[in-house]
Amino acid sequence: MNRRRVVITGLGVISPSGNDVETFWESLKQGKSSIGPITKFDTSDFDVKIAGEVKNFDIKKYGFPFMLTRQLDEFTHYAMAATKMALDDSMINLEMVDRTRMGVFAGNCLGGVGFGEKELYNLYREGWQCVSPYQSISWFYTAPQGQISIFYKLKGYSKTFVADRISSDVALGYAYQSIMLNRLDTCLVCGTEAGVFPYGMSLFSSSDVLSKKRDACYCPYDLKRNGMILGEGAGTLVIEELEHALKRNAPIYGEILSFSNNCDGVHHKEKNKNGKKYKEVIESCIRKANISYDEIDYINLDGAALWEDDVIETNVLKEIWGKEIGAVSLSCPKSMFGNTFGAAGALDAIVNCLAIKNNTVPPTINYEDQDSNCDLNYTPNKALHRNINTVLQIARGRGGINSAMLLREFKE
Repeated sequence: MNRRRVVITGLGVISPSGNDVETFWESLKQGKSSIGPITKFDTSDFDVKIAGEVKNFDIKKYGFPFMLTRQLDEFTHYAMAATKMALDDSMINLEMVDRTRMGVFAGNCLGGVGFGEKELYNLYREGWQCVSPYQSISWFYTAPQGQISIFYKLKGYSKTFVADRISSDVALGYAYQSIMLNRLDTCLVCGTEAGVFPYGMSLFSSSDVLSKKRDACYCPYDLKRNGMILGEGAGTLVIEELEHALKRNAPIYGEILSFSNNCDGVHHKEKNKNGKKYKEVIESCIRKANISYDEIDYINLDGAALWEDDVIETNVLKEIWGKEIGAVSLSCPKSMFGNTFGAAGALDAIVNCLAIKNNTVPPTINYEDQDSNCDLNYTPNKALHRNINTVLQIARGRGGINSAMLLREFKE
């Protein structure tokens, strides 16, 4: 079977670093931290005090009907706003598209915890009669996929993935495969998360992956690293079969070359400390793309900021590239806006598109005290200008799940 080529033609962002692509990218280039004390609720009784919060967001600005948005949780608001931006950016005319060949692939980790928290409060304080009738459609993980499909009347194969931090990596990978294998022509891929609520924060606090220091920063690979900082937001990409995009003279940010994912096959509390499956997923992705290791210019890292995880990731890269890893640029842009879990893969892919477009590697900020076990060049604190043609995006999630994706500058 001939593999159809798949390209990215539209981007949309809601994030702590900005609520549009231009602001988001400018903030990353400057190495600006968008992480700070939580303002959305009183954290007096919580171990976690800081997060990457979306600011100055108002769903009313995006033109969706009030009677619709009042039924939805914030994570769906973020997804719909980012999707509108991505569609506008792609300049696609939906009236000219076969909507039975256009799907929606979404990823998230928490679902609608804000809406759910409020209605659980109503249930136990006021009684079941006071629970919103929209609770059942608002908290569920598939709400963004469903609402986007309904609003834009899209009828193609669609799916939602809940896979911890690689949720939207997997969504993007499976959307790519669906177009490559001629199941779809066009797809909206969205990762979204809105977990900065007491209920959402409590779900993470017990898992010991978030930093619990009051003055903490997100500092992957640094000697003082002490866990992730939770971020929120959404990223949406429009992806298309190449000829479909060329026929309408669409802007093209890049071409997806390959995707791989796997699982360590061990209990999530007993992670595979040798990184064997993480190494295998990276090698599989590069092999599928049929390129050489020295063609990769930039690697967008997982950057868990957990003590063992960063060492494992560093060692895996050394094992694969050897001394040649020094020629590859590495960074963890999420150090600037937080780990958005279900939205992380989509936001990483958007960063990669912008890195290729601008020939700029965004930095890993807060890297000051070197750990001898994490001794690679992670592009510390300042963006780097260099020619970027091919980018590798790698990620892991709790439960031992791993993913890798390759994106390349488009060339006919």
